[in-house]
Amino acid sequence: MKHAQTTGLVIAILIAAAAAGFGVYTWMQPSHRPVPPASVAETSAPPPVIPTMSAAEALTVPMNDLQGRPHSLDDWRGKVLLVNFWATWCPPCREEVPLLVKMQAKYAAQGLQIVGIATDEQSEQDVREFLKRTVVNYPILMGGGHSADIVNALGGDFIGLPVSVVLEPDGSVFRINAGAMEPRDAENLVRAALKLPALPAPKPTAITQAN
Repeated sequence: MKHAQTTGLVIAILIAAAAAGFGVYTWMQPSHRPVPPASVAETSAPPPVIPTMSAAEALTVPMNDLQGRPHSLDDWRGKVLLVNFWATWCPPCREEVPLLVKMQAKYAAQGLQIVGIATDEQSEQDVREFLKRTVVNYPILMGGGHSADIVNALGGDFIGLPVSVVLEPDGSVFRINAGAMEPRDAENLVRAALKLPALPAPKPTAITQAN
């Protein structure tokens, strides 16, 4: 009887150890990112409670484009700037890109400039591969570890992606939007920042009753 109990205990310990090992392996995989089925994908790190820089300093943080050239958000002062914080592993971010491309093309002449800040911290390669498959007509900068600091300094909460910050021509914050934007809401946000009238309300769809 005692031998049977000992054997059972050993088996239980082995099973528990195997389960723990599998959990650690899964958690340590670089591609393992828990993304909830919503318009916001969780980020891997919580935002700091206190911003580490001022809003003015956030506009001058240097970030490289994919050619290695340094830029800051202040480079586009004088334009209405929509800064989109995104990541290649974030489904809502990827789905929002065609909308941003459309708005950049439609409102560039009115003074809009969209800038994408990739928050991917592992490598630029994921961003490069994504851009090979997706046409983007606005600059992409590598934000990496600066992303959370910039969002928090501008008054947002870096708790999920995507995050879009709309800046006025003087660099002040016009609006911050957390989560993927609906097309009509996004366009009206941009139009408001550009001092353009809102889009007309959609006409109700007529319902035809069968005789």
